[in-house]
Amino acid sequence: MLYALLVTLCCAALIAVPSVLLWRVRRQARGRSVPPGTEDIPDLLGVAFLLGDAERVVDTVITAMHADGRVTVRDGRVAVGDATAHNAVERALLKHCGAGWGDSLRTVVQELRRDPLVHAVGRSLEKLDMLLPRGLQAHWERVARAQTAGLVVGAVAGVVLLFLAAFRPMGVVLLALALAGVLARVAYGPHKSCDPYTDFGRNVVRLINTDASWSRKSVGEHPHGAAGVVAVHGRVPDKKLRAQLIEASRTRTSHRAGATSRTGRSRRSSATTSSSSSSTSSASCGGAVLDTGGGSDTSGSGHSGHSGGHSCSSGHSCSSGSSCGGGGCS
Repeated sequence: MLYALLVTLCCAALIAVPSVLLWRVRRQARGRSVPPGTEDIPDLLGVAFLLGDAERVVDTVITAMHADGRVTVRDGRVAVGDATAHNAVERALLKHCGAGWGDSLRTVVQELRRDPLVHAVGRSLEKLDMLLPRGLQAHWERVARAQTAGLVVGAVAGVVLLFLAAFRPMGVVLLALALAGVLARVAYGPHKSCDPYTDFGRNVVRLINTDASWSRKSVGEHPHGAAGVVAVHGRVPDKKLRAQLIEASRTRTSHRAGATSRTGRSRRSSATTSSSSSSTSSASCGGAVLDTGGGSDTSGSGHSGHSGGHSCSSGHSCSSGSSCGGGGCS
């Protein structure tokens, strides 16, 4: 009897402990419990990262600086005409243009996408409860696997005890716990591995895509102009710039052929194609639909991948005070 009681208690713990952990992680993944308002929509680069990861941020910054003439893109090369940066990511772009204030578009985009200042935008979204904290998805999946193992062990032990008349009540208890564990798994199980959004973040995405100002597809009507269209819809309005971004992305893709996706949050980055990387509409594994053609699609669910430090991409002005007379490397 004592042995059967110990088995029952151990199996019950194998089911109950992971189930409680699942519930705790699921609460963390919800983010804020209040519905988002327009005041919760992040800044332009935050919107770009939320809807399309680092790739979208880079396209947005290049489009913004190209639209006001601070940089020009011609024949696959970036040349700086005015070395003034309005935020940290623009300052990073100028840095990657090099001492000669110019470099190949492929190199600038590739380096900028890896820049910590770009990925810091994503971490600022974590602090706003819009994206899952880094590593939480992997932890969530580990807890779910542990719970599954506990459910199997508990259910098997329950069935065995059920057929032993003296221990039948213990078998019934274990089977009841196993059933409760299955219900907990259904209710609190992890997101799909490609979805890094908290529930609050997912609601913010819906709000952006339905907001009268942010959802505008016309450059003249969008409050942030061409950069805003890229940030929300993933579509570079300037056809010549779009074509060069696509070509630069194709070059990068050929170098990355056969590469495996990174772990954790980075899976979004490796699975997502930016507005400049495909001439047809493509969807990331999280559902962020990115358009490079005539139409613009909205972003539904999530994407994943960033590293870096504290965000300083929003609200920071960092004019370098210097200017460049349009020089670039050829």
